[in-house]
Amino acid sequence: MTLPPERGEEVLCVKTGSVNIPGTPLALIGGLLVLTNQRLYQGPLDTRLAGKLLSVMGKVTGPTGTDTAIDLMVGWANKARAVALQDIASVDSVGASSLVVTTENGKRRTFGVAAGARTPVWSRNNVPHRDEMLAAIRQAISGV
Repeated sequence: MTLPPERGEEVLCVKTGSVNIPGTPLALIGGLLVLTNQRLYQGPLDTRLAGKLLSVMGKVTGPTGTDTAIDLMVGWANKARAVALQDIASVDSVGASSLVVTTENGKRRTFGVAAGARTPVWSRNNVPHRDEMLAAIRQAISGV
């Protein structure tokens, strides 16, 4: 998966993205959340170098399996996520910084929006950025 725009794509809105950590109120903030005329794309911050360092340290100093757990978490956090606009049935805001996209087949995906790379996910400063992306997505899917 490549960072937009690809051939034929027009960028409609760009925000700082965040990857919500399931089951927690926390997120890894960074990377981009990009809306184009074809898809909603989340390219997380590249944390592979820091993850590799933590993995090596965990292997040397931590309990057995620490390095594997860190490698899995870093791989999950650095995974690009995208959904085609034609597949989006609805989008709703949740909390101060999240958008829940429901696809035509009923699958739900959560995308995080942050005011900046150093803004906590619970900050009210995220709300205008989340709402701007929400409005842009709704406008884009109404024209698909």
